[in-house]
Amino acid sequence: MFLGCFQSNRPLHQMEFSRFAQAAADLGYASVDVPALNDQAVTMCKDLGLKIFASGAVIPPDLSRDDERQAAITAQMNEAIAWAHRHGIEVITHLIGKDMTLSGDDNIAVFKTIYTPLAALAESRNVKVAFENWPRNGTMLATTPEMWDAMFEAVPSPALGLCYDPSHFHWQGIDCIQPIRDFGARIYHAHAKDTEMLSDGQNAYGLYGRQLSRTPHAQWWRYRLPGYGAVDWFRYLDELFQTGYNQALSVEHEDPLWTQSEASALRGLQLSRQFLAPFLV
Repeated sequence: MFLGCFQSNRPLHQMEFSRFAQAAADLGYASVDVPALNDQAVTMCKDLGLKIFASGAVIPPDLSRDDERQAAITAQMNEAIAWAHRHGIEVITHLIGKDMTLSGDDNIAVFKTIYTPLAALAESRNVKVAFENWPRNGTMLATTPEMWDAMFEAVPSPALGLCYDPSHFHWQGIDCIQPIRDFGARIYHAHAKDTEMLSDGQNAYGLYGRQLSRTPHAQWWRYRLPGYGAVDWFRYLDELFQTGYNQALSVEHEDPLWTQSEASALRGLQLSRQFLAPFLV
């Protein structure tokens, strides 16, 4: 397993990609998740000797029964799969939202219609599509093991899998270890991000958060750098190793305490690497 990162917060996004990639290399990262469909970024990473295992997230329109929306999803994913194949990129990380007017079962039916041919295309091009388990306030499709089971039953192609992020599970009360055992063969990419629980907000608002505008704002959880939250990194990485996962572990730095400026964001990447590197020797 090797350590990667990507432009995952505002100061990092505001950097020109060439400067970001150089900074990642200087900090000792072995790989960068390149922005999807960006040929120039691929060339820059190769020139710096950075591995390119995965793309950054491709985010098409949300699922829908609307023909035009489905055509837009198909066109965007077709282009991304062709681009990844052309550059020898193994994995496209992917986010797909639900149609919130439909039931979960109906969303899976729409997913099957759209992604059956997309999976066949990805298979033919030796490209994996990895859905990240980001909830986006409950509006995304691939957020829980329940939904993964349904997705992979609807479209059983081995081209479809997971971009596994433990931080999204912890605040939802989902064990982040057992799903690795259950879906290890489908984990095609892995993120490194932590979650800290904040008792004041949790005790005041509970799972659903603040309900009244007059109530002072207080978070009940927040993303943190790896090692600064509640994720058990020994167990997380050990389980990934046991499944046979031996590819990129990409730091997704969204820690609000280390995103005040470009310098602090890069310091966050440095601290993340310092914490994680001993696990990967």
